[in-house]
Amino acid sequence: MTPHPAVPVVYDCNIYFQALLNEEGPAGRCVSAALNGEVSLFLSRFVLDEIRRTAGNATLRAKFRHLIDARVDRLIVNIEKIGRIVAHVPNRFVYPRDPDDAHYVNIALATAARFVVSRDNDLLDLMDLARPEGREFRRQFPSLDIIDPKTLLRELEQTRQA
Repeated sequence: MTPHPAVPVVYDCNIYFQALLNEEGPAGRCVSAALNGEVSLFLSRFVLDEIRRTAGNATLRAKFRHLIDARVDRLIVNIEKIGRIVAHVPNRFVYPRDPDDAHYVNIALATAARFVVSRDNDLLDLMDLARPEGREFRRQFPSLDIIDPKTLLRELEQTRQA
């Protein structure tokens, strides 16, 4: 049996953060899929900085006691080992609704990633053809899908079974 090529993806910061909170949840399983080579992960220094900034938030640290530096450091070291860091991310997509989210789309566009994986409604709404921004996004970028972690896991399962 020939292994399937890794699916090229970009994970939004919230995927990494949720994986830190629960390695067994859908986001944690998405990160595991990257670590296991099922997906080809693309990221940037901006993404790594956002992970550290989010995971270092004092309010979140107080709420999630297991969110400690060693856990965050381990995640970042692991994704740096397997992820492809994009040094220059052209600004092809602009998103006034949430400018930081545009960076994830732009990484995907720069690398021809198939998916941006997120739970952020600002990003997921770009797939809603009932919205003008969704129709415009699909017209401009027909080969890029923005999906949630459960959808990626279903895609990977279908690929395994094919």
